[in-house]
Amino acid sequence: MTTKTGGLVFGLAVATVMALAPAAQAQQATELGTFNAWSAYTASDQSGQLCFIIGEPQSSEPAGANRDPIKFLIVHRKGMGSKNEVQTQIGYPYNSSDAKAAVAVDGKSYVMAARGSTAWLASSSDEPAFVSAFKAGSQMVVRGTSQRGTNTVDTYSLSGATAAMNAIDAACQ
Repeated sequence: MTTKTGGLVFGLAVATVMALAPAAQAQQATELGTFNAWSAYTASDQSGQLCFIIGEPQSSEPAGANRDPIKFLIVHRKGMGSKNEVQTQIGYPYNSSDAKAAVAVDGKSYVMAARGSTAWLASSSDEPAFVSAFKAGSQMVVRGTSQRGTNTVDTYSLSGATAAMNAIDAACQ
């Protein structure tokens, strides 16, 4: 299993960009457009230009769970030559011994590696298939277990996913 140790650092940088807080490594993001349930952005950090799409769940279970904002992102880092980095910010610290982190697109499931409140695809070799399914799909479900043992389910619409991906593909060629 291959994990992305840089995903955590980058996830924190994107969170900083999205919060529009001052950061030494990230500048304010510029919106490329909103495409139904997904928005596309470009920004830069110390490695150069990056482009990403971001979406929020349509529904989250259990209702009323105390969580920070929940986001799902797919990122291209042009300066590092990487594309299709898949990650989620779940809004709570994952269970460090058994996060049960996974994402499914129309029933096809992918294991995620979790650290802190961020998870990304556990194997970078899954990224191309995931992004293809993401663009062709209609619904995505992210599951995880919090540090306190709460099992959560976040359901996303994939309406606009292809258009948002096309926008970042064009911006970060």
